[in-house]
Parts: sequence; structure tokens; C-alpha cells
Amino acid sequence: MSDLQCAARLIVVNPPALVDVAWLASAIHLERVQAVYAADDVPDTGPVESLADDLGVPSHLGHGDLHDGSSGLEELVDRHRGETVVVVRGGDASEPVMLLVDADGVSRQPIQGLT
Repeated sequence: MSDLQCAARLIVVNPPALVDVAWLASAIHLERVQAVYAADDVPDTGPVESLADDLGVPSHLGHGDLHDGSSGLEELVDRHRGETVVVVRGGDASEPVMLLVDADGVSRQPIQGLT
């Protein structure tokens, strides 16, 4: 049975992807981002705030553990069904990833501005 609710769309970004915040904001602006969340393990929140400012959305810093399977990430999924948010968390990946999360599971999708 499929999920009747819309999936939450999470653009997962690691600190190396925040080297050029203006470029990243312009690349994802078509995704209609509602907010930017930063996990506790993000060492420098300046680029996170800059990304939120460039997108014209609120930033939420120190939002706990936002790694796959964490209660913090599940909370964001529940809060943002049918919406797109950016999740900045620790890691080494230099390319953002779009995760679609619903009751059926998690799937990955290309981000329009990055493909």
C-alpha cells in the first residue's frame, strides 16, 4: 500500500558542499526550500546562516542529530511532509543529495539545479 501523505523532501548537505554558498543557493532555489536545519555536528554555522539568507528562509541551528535513522531527522520528516528543507550535517560528501522520505521508505532523487 502506498503512502497517502506527500513525501518530505530533504536536501542533505555536508560542510564541504558549503564552500560556495551563493552557487548552492542558486542551484537549489527551484526546489522551493522552506527552511535550513543544521545538526549539532556542523562545526561552522556561518555558511548555514548564509545559505538560509540567500534562500530567504529561516535557519535552525543546533538541531541535534540529523543522521539517517535519528529521531531528529524523523521529527523533521514529520514536520515537513510535502515540503522541501535543507539538512546540513557532518560528513565529507561534496555533493548535496535529495532524499524523499515517506511511510514507504527513503529514495534518492537528482536535484534539478545540480544535474
